[in-house]
Amino acid sequence: MKDRNSVIGIMLMVGLTALYFMFAPKPDPKPQEQANEIAAQTEQTNENAATEEGSTETTGEVPTLNDSIRQAQMNSVHGAFAPLMKGEEQFITVTTDKLEITLSSHGGRIVDAKLRDYKTFDSLPLPIVSKELTHDLFFEFVNKQTSQQVISRDLYFTSADWREINISGDETKELVLTAQVGEGQTLQQVYTFHGNTYDLGYSIKMNGMKPYLKNRYYELKWKAEIPKTEKDIKLQRQKTQLVYMQVDDLERIGGMSDDPEEEQVKGDANWISYKSQFFSHALIAKGEPMHSPRFTLTTPVESQEVVKEMYADFQLDLPTTEESSHDFVMYMGPNEFKTLKSYKVGLQKEMDLGYLFISQINIGTIYVFKFFERYISNYGLIILIFAILIKLIVFPLTYKSYVSMAKLRVLNGTPEMKELDEKHKGDPQKQQVEKMAIYRKMGVSPLGGCLPMLLQWPILISMFFFFPQSIELRQKAFLWAHDLSTYDSIMELGFPIPGYGDHVSLFTILMAISIYVYTFFQQKSQPTNAAMPFMKYLPYIFPIIFVVFLNNYASGLSWYYFAANIISIIQTTSIRASLNDEKLLAEMRSNLSKGGKNGKKGGGKKSGGRLEGWVQKQQRKQEEAMRQRQAGNKGAPNRSAKRKK
Repeated sequence: MKDRNSVIGIMLMVGLTALYFMFAPKPDPKPQEQANEIAAQTEQTNENAATEEGSTETTGEVPTLNDSIRQAQMNSVHGAFAPLMKGEEQFITVTTDKLEITLSSHGGRIVDAKLRDYKTFDSLPLPIVSKELTHDLFFEFVNKQTSQQVISRDLYFTSADWREINISGDETKELVLTAQVGEGQTLQQVYTFHGNTYDLGYSIKMNGMKPYLKNRYYELKWKAEIPKTEKDIKLQRQKTQLVYMQVDDLERIGGMSDDPEEEQVKGDANWISYKSQFFSHALIAKGEPMHSPRFTLTTPVESQEVVKEMYADFQLDLPTTEESSHDFVMYMGPNEFKTLKSYKVGLQKEMDLGYLFISQINIGTIYVFKFFERYISNYGLIILIFAILIKLIVFPLTYKSYVSMAKLRVLNGTPEMKELDEKHKGDPQKQQVEKMAIYRKMGVSPLGGCLPMLLQWPILISMFFFFPQSIELRQKAFLWAHDLSTYDSIMELGFPIPGYGDHVSLFTILMAISIYVYTFFQQKSQPTNAAMPFMKYLPYIFPIIFVVFLNNYASGLSWYYFAANIISIIQTTSIRASLNDEKLLAEMRSNLSKGGKNGKKGGGKKSGGRLEGWVQKQQRKQEEAMRQRQAGNKGAPNRSAKRKK
């Protein structure tokens, strides 16, 4: 009985359990499965929202639930600026006599800017700002209500004049881009275009924004990739720098090295320029300077399109009033000395024309070139005329140098001097002292041939700075050279030679040959140096160095040196033909009989006499020191004798 009751109880429990699973509600999915399902639904919703977003904006349809959630999130993060972060990007192109600039409503920024008067090395429109590369000039500040950054490049700006604009001559056009935050609350970027200049005005205006500004300042940031515009990207990189001015103190970042550079500046900057080899993009502050600027410059060596990457950021103070405005001049144009100087802020100093008096020589050279440019269109001929002009100016020095060397050559060839050389053959110092005494009595300066040549070196050095960055020479052809501002090539090697390049420059070879010929004529007029005979071979080594060094340099420089050497050869041969060795020797013997040139012992002009006196004094000191050492050696016991003892 008990067993039967137990069996019945078990059967009832099994039955009740079966009925429960048959009629009970199904449980919720597992948490992971539920999350995956929600994610899939959300992704599908977002895709649908993305495809329908444009039509929603234009047709005014009611946004989906997902759009509403997303907008609520945007509002919580960005507050009153959230509606300005959504819109349709529009473009406007402004064309002036000098520039063609395209602006975007997204950020109110310049996305493309070209110079109308210049072309790239491959004859394309020359970009200062390239739409294919990064260029961002934007401002940002902290929103007091949300503690989040408000960045101008994220906002959509509107304009009442969103159309194509063409201006020329003395015309001026103001384009106002506005971001409406609230009633009477606006952010504005104002561009002022001029018909016939390379600059435009740029202003940042804030109206009624005080409730949103957490700090008493905001930041302006500028990031740009400098596009390749020249044939030789390596040379363009060497000449591309970030330049800024602090009061009257010019600073440069970048240059020859490809290493990244970063600099935090103490103080203010009056202007900042992203300077390339021939062109610049500069931002010039009007009124209040730029505070605490920070700069970064990097070189993408693997790129053949980007020369340098530049970045700058700085602070601009905000007034306590409801309205604020910061004004700038934006320059986009050539590195032309007169044009840069016209801005009267020292912008022309960004041109690397050399140091101290070297830069002054180059400034003078620029004005000379500009003068000849009025009458001669071929810059190859202008360089030739310039070389002739320089040689005529220094001809008196050249003549004096040659005559001085000829006198030394004639004098050293006399039996008396040869006998002196033989007498002091084993003592070069004694030989030189004796010769100096004879030179002085005969009115001959051994330095007369050197000093005039040294005075010409600043001109030669200045040309190294001038030609590779002279905008006047850019894309000016002459003979086989298509561009005098870069190298000429008569043959492509197909492979690079370290230090030399992958091409052959004919102007460089001609220049080297002219140096050999000029050296040959110079050696004929110079006295031989018995003490250092190897010196006569040294001038023949320099042409080889020049061939390697100048093969990748501006062909205008090689052409100038070649022309200058040919003129020097003509001058040297002409002077040599006009001189008579016997007359020179008779003149020197006459000076000797009179007790020295001008009847004064020591002869020569005061400056030459002082210099020769200094040389003689140094030689006497050396001679005295040698005598003392010899006397000391005689008095000192022999070391080997000491050891024997």
